[in-house]
Amino acid sequence: MRKIFILISLLAFSGAASAQDWSGNTELGFVQTGGNTDTSSLNVKGKAINDGDDWRSTVEAGALQSKDTGTTTSEKYNFSIQEDWKGLSAGYLFVRLGYEQDKFGGYNSRISETVGYGFDILKSDDKQWNAEVGAGARQTEDVAGAKVSDTVVRASTVFNWKISEVATFSQELKTEGGKEGYITNSITALTNQVAGNLSSKVSYAVQNNSKAPAGKKASDTIFAASLVFSY
Repeated sequence: MRKIFILISLLAFSGAASAQDWSGNTELGFVQTGGNTDTSSLNVKGKAINDGDDWRSTVEAGALQSKDTGTTTSEKYNFSIQEDWKGLSAGYLFVRLGYEQDKFGGYNSRISETVGYGFDILKSDDKQWNAEVGAGARQTEDVAGAKVSDTVVRASTVFNWKISEVATFSQELKTEGGKEGYITNSITALTNQVAGNLSSKVSYAVQNNSKAPAGKKASDTIFAASLVFSY
């Protein structure tokens, strides 16, 4: 839980301190049930973008923790930073560093370094569709302390559709992996502006591990309702 509150503080501080140069959002969702069941779930996400003439920097971070009757049942953290060089006549080149931790999913840490090419499939006033492909390396440490390195390929696509002045639909699909397995993430979301920089968001996320450890499920699903602050 302490890691989650540190992440919230860092995201809020970075957004306030860099609002003149960066744009982005911070997302917070919390669910608590009582009575016959005692469960809680806290989901925190943040994304910041600095889009210049030749370079674009993107920083993303997230944390998820779930408890059932006081016992932690899920705890995930992720962080990534990506630099895009937009000097090509069509598309851009990128270099990306990613970090994940999911002890309940079987690994203490997973670090990946990838380079690749990105391009717009569709770009209009109300619709944007982007894709990226790349390759690189990944280092994984499982919960038993064993370390494995492998070569990976990475592909992603993001579609955004501004349905109305206040509503936006988005679909993200990302996969990364190699001989040690692929991690695939899908996030479907609908965001509605409430007032000013504040919006509500309903999302459904699926994460699949093609080589889940013994005794672990291959897929995790998350249905979340959150508040989003944009800057």
